[in-house]
Amino acid sequence: MENINTDKETYGAAALMSPELRELVEKQLLAEFPHYKLNKTNLQFDWSGSANEGHQMQHPLGIIASFSGILVLDENKQIVADGWMEFILEPDFFLAYWDYITIREGKKKLSEKQMPGIPKHVWKQIPIELREKYSAKRLKG
Repeated sequence: MENINTDKETYGAAALMSPELRELVEKQLLAEFPHYKLNKTNLQFDWSGSANEGHQMQHPLGIIASFSGILVLDENKQIVADGWMEFILEPDFFLAYWDYITIREGKKKLSEKQMPGIPKHVWKQIPIELREKYSAKRLKG
């Protein structure tokens, strides 16, 4: 049997996700950073303070949930972003995105998404046939 790391000290509530699902989610969340004016490389997720915010589903790679308390660190272990992720899961489509996010440099906030909802750059990735289903979750403005 494969040894799945479910260490709650390391992954907090995100220990629900398999390593493969966590890797996919991290890749998708990292891909959003240019939209929030963060263009650093060698970033690392810290899931240890993550909390499950109640919305969870079975993904083919494991359990996915809306997690808050996600930190992203640079190579010097400094926090460059923190936030709360949300996701869309359909039979042939999966996308994790930042529902809330703050980009930081030291104690200074560089950018912030304070309103929940699907932002324009994420909306463009949703297949047209699914958009009506998610239109109420679209970020206004």
